[in-house]
Amino acid sequence: MRILLFGDTLGIHQLLQKVPNDVIIGIVAASIRPHYLKELKLLAARIKKPFLIQPKWKSVDYKNFHSRIVSLKPDLLLTYSYSMIIREDVLSAIRLGGLNIHTALLPRNRGCNPIQWAILNNDYNTGVTLHQLDSSLDTGPIIDQLKVPIFFEDTWLDVRKRLNKATEELLSNNISNILNNNWETLPQCDDKVIFGKRRYPEDGMFNWSETVINIHNKIRALVPPLPPAHYYTHDGKKIEITKYHTPWQLTLKKYSSELMKRGAVMQSELICLRPLQKKDSSLLYEWINDRELIIHNAPYFPISESDHEAWVERMMKKQSDLVIFVIEEPETKKAIGTCQLLNINWNHQSAELQIRIGNSDNHNKGYGTEALKQLCNFGFEDLNLYRIYLHVFSDNSRAIRSYEKSGFMQEGILRKAVFINGNRKDVLVMSKMRIDE
Repeated sequence: MRILLFGDTLGIHQLLQKVPNDVIIGIVAASIRPHYLKELKLLAARIKKPFLIQPKWKSVDYKNFHSRIVSLKPDLLLTYSYSMIIREDVLSAIRLGGLNIHTALLPRNRGCNPIQWAILNNDYNTGVTLHQLDSSLDTGPIIDQLKVPIFFEDTWLDVRKRLNKATEELLSNNISNILNNNWETLPQCDDKVIFGKRRYPEDGMFNWSETVINIHNKIRALVPPLPPAHYYTHDGKKIEITKYHTPWQLTLKKYSSELMKRGAVMQSELICLRPLQKKDSSLLYEWINDRELIIHNAPYFPISESDHEAWVERMMKKQSDLVIFVIEEPETKKAIGTCQLLNINWNHQSAELQIRIGNSDNHNKGYGTEALKQLCNFGFEDLNLYRIYLHVFSDNSRAIRSYEKSGFMQEGILRKAVFINGNRKDVLVMSKMRIDE
């Protein structure tokens, strides 16, 4: 078997780990990625193999490139992490054609930048596919695939590390059959195709009118060394976001006082929601530890002051399963309560809702119902949640009516689930689903 390798530095290094040196007859690099050429040329020299550069098809050098391919008399072409289309005239000159490793679960995310598109598409897994090359892009029949997960806080670098390990396993599993020309294929399912176009630095731009979850995905899909996600301030200054941000950190930015002037606001005539800030810590501590102020019967978990301070600090920096807002009167800016989405499960697109109004004088004024509406809209639209649920004491008919008016439906009963003032009470579970048009 005489195998010609195509790839960038990442791809060629991985291929060389599994393909025996005595069957390799050369290394081919893409002219449109000149920053790889020097290292690949040195690598080819080190293993004493010819080094070729594929020019663009309309280049005057293309004919000579094709002639060199023919002169090497390859039996098989093997590519990984290669950025140019290998045309039919080259494939037809190779006895067994070509095989390619694509970092996606074909037919999903065919084309360019598959890792970025998997994150941008909010996929929960991706993988590597070994398939035959044909005249179209990533359409050839599949030989083998391995799946890897994409976790919610992964950047594209985390996913790439996982894919590199999967690629090594994929090659190990199939190299014997490749060398013996003994592989089987299955056609791709055309009804499941998703195609990703090539991305450019300017594609990383976003504005704060976009949803929090879309901004989150764009940032983690483009952390350096890629050109990072960025936005422009009102005076035209470009701001790059080079590190991972949790949805809560992005919520703080989107609904900050500076950006609220530009339309990122959750407000009605009755109330305004703003993200919790460190200055609110003492007020929040007071409300959390006074069970009489929990008007809608959110679960009661008293904590010490030191634990509370540590929790606020951790939430502000790292916590990714919680968003919490202060409920204010729009004119006076007086804080009258808090509401939050917690236990957010990003895979299942669900979260628990809690709400507190901090003074009995503010009860029965519609503040809680309006805050509930604003918070659910935020969860469904900004965070792409599908289900929001809550717990309420079964004897709190006022709260139950309020939730029902807001679209929540009863799901079940947690029998004798709480112990309040010497009595055990049932707790209702209620939920509201996003309405998809």
